[in-house]
Amino acid sequence: MKRGFTLIELLLVIAIIAIISTLAVNKVGGIKEAAARKVSLANQGAVERAVGAFLVSGGKLNRLDSLLYAGDGGAPVLGRGREGDFDFDTVSTADGREGLYLGPSADAEATETLREERNSGLTPDLQKLLCLYTLNKAQAEALAERLGLKYVMAQTAYADLAATSFPALHYPKDRAYGDGSVPNGADGVHPNASAIVATVVTNGMAVAAVNPMTDLGRTVYQACGQELLNTVNWGENYDETKVRAEVAATGGPLLAFGLGDSCSVIGNANAGLESAPFATYPLKKYYSRYILLIRLRSAGAGSVSVTMPELAGVLDCCGNTIRAAQHIIQDL
Repeated sequence: MKRGFTLIELLLVIAIIAIISTLAVNKVGGIKEAAARKVSLANQGAVERAVGAFLVSGGKLNRLDSLLYAGDGGAPVLGRGREGDFDFDTVSTADGREGLYLGPSADAEATETLREERNSGLTPDLQKLLCLYTLNKAQAEALAERLGLKYVMAQTAYADLAATSFPALHYPKDRAYGDGSVPNGADGVHPNASAIVATVVTNGMAVAAVNPMTDLGRTVYQACGQELLNTVNWGENYDETKVRAEVAATGGPLLAFGLGDSCSVIGNANAGLESAPFATYPLKKYYSRYILLIRLRSAGAGSVSVTMPELAGVLDCCGNTIRAAQHIIQDL
């Protein structure tokens, strides 16, 4: 006579199936993330080679994404520290409308939804990596003359993107708003194609820079060939005076700009980039373009000192160098 399964046997089988399913789902998820990161790593290397070749051919690297909010009326964000120096402590004002781009500001009812679901600005890792740097006259002129960086594209701080308030705003035509119209707060703001405004690169202007006062920032400087070794142990509170001298002595500050579709390198035959690539592994609410690091190298001293900006490397949208991205893939 055949007998059926007991309740305990059925529960045991169900539990085993649930465990196997969980393991399978986790494995598939890990494979997908590893694949996405490998594509991102390939893009990162391709961007570095393409931009390097573009600059060698005499190309001008204009209209990079500034990674900062546009100031009132689209004016450049002014640095709050000394010109030609870092601002380590403050990355944004109390109302969130200056400093690193962290998503739409709190001037519309839809702000929290926009900030948390549709556009949270830079990834948290990139926020931790960056600080502000105030350009002096010589540095601003060198960026314009030697790299051709006369304008940067700054994200608007406002969730309510009224065309009457920001007539210079535009929305890339390859995105949802194909007619080039400006979306408003109710539409949501795409993190990789937010309404942006061109601002002139000028002295006294704040730009994003890799923060050498953080452990992560120091590893980025080191990956770009600048050995910042004055501090004995990782995690200590670094001495700001020593850090400033150390950065200057080893090559100069690393400025960070996003490579968006507005940049002059995109679509240029000497670069081979038809569009600006972006990583797919972060959540879609974060800015996921690749970040160009521009070193402000100085030569000479005193009255004969010259600033020579140069491409130092490329980060992914989470602030990883190519080497760091490789290690992450290996650990998945």
